[in-house]
Amino acid sequence: MDKLKGYMGKVLFVDLTKKTYEEFPWSDEDRLRTIGGKVMAADILLNHVKPGMKPFDEDNWLVITTGPMTLCKSPSSSRFNISTVSPLTGILTSSNCGGPFGRNLKSAGWDAMIITGKAEELTWIEIENDVVTFHEVPEMKGMLTGEVQKQFPAGCGKLVIGPAGENKVLYACVFSGERTAGRGGVGAVFGDKNLKIVTAKGTNEPEIHDKERLGFLNEQWEMQLKRHPITGAQL
Repeated sequence: MDKLKGYMGKVLFVDLTKKTYEEFPWSDEDRLRTIGGKVMAADILLNHVKPGMKPFDEDNWLVITTGPMTLCKSPSSSRFNISTVSPLTGILTSSNCGGPFGRNLKSAGWDAMIITGKAEELTWIEIENDVVTFHEVPEMKGMLTGEVQKQFPAGCGKLVIGPAGENKVLYACVFSGERTAGRGGVGAVFGDKNLKIVTAKGTNEPEIHDKERLGFLNEQWEMQLKRHPITGAQL
């Protein structure tokens, strides 16, 4: 099979306990079966979650996924998904979010990332292309999400929790810029893993099957968005 277009073709697997990272096996057949987003995450978790697994188990996975349109400059496509075993419900949760993180993760060369384990100290995961660096950031304990995000340049994507996540409030959120992954308490799982912030940036772009056709469709989509929803007149 030819390499599917629109994807970077790699999934990142990060272990906070061991402070290691590697590529997670994910084939083009897997991509065709799940496309991306929450279905991809659900498929990954289906083969990992065992009966009785708890949200705050060290082996609970956070699965952050993009889709084939992410970073392809299409309207409304700069989104990503966070899935895990929910501390609020005890079952699988999926929280969809806007903000800059999804496109930056993909520009770093990754369609998705999986996070497992627990760090000993409050931690920042820094992703820059193929390199992942672990930083201990105890000085950020108790900082609000906006305060944390100001510490990092605007050119990188950020996932960050505040005091609610650190204290494992069951409905705690994860922020990306001004957008929020607010369902199921995904921020509490970040807090349980001692994960304060994830940043991503890179220099990659997905290969597009037909750039000219995609550009035309994007223009049509944008024109439609500018029409009055009732009269159809151009706004």
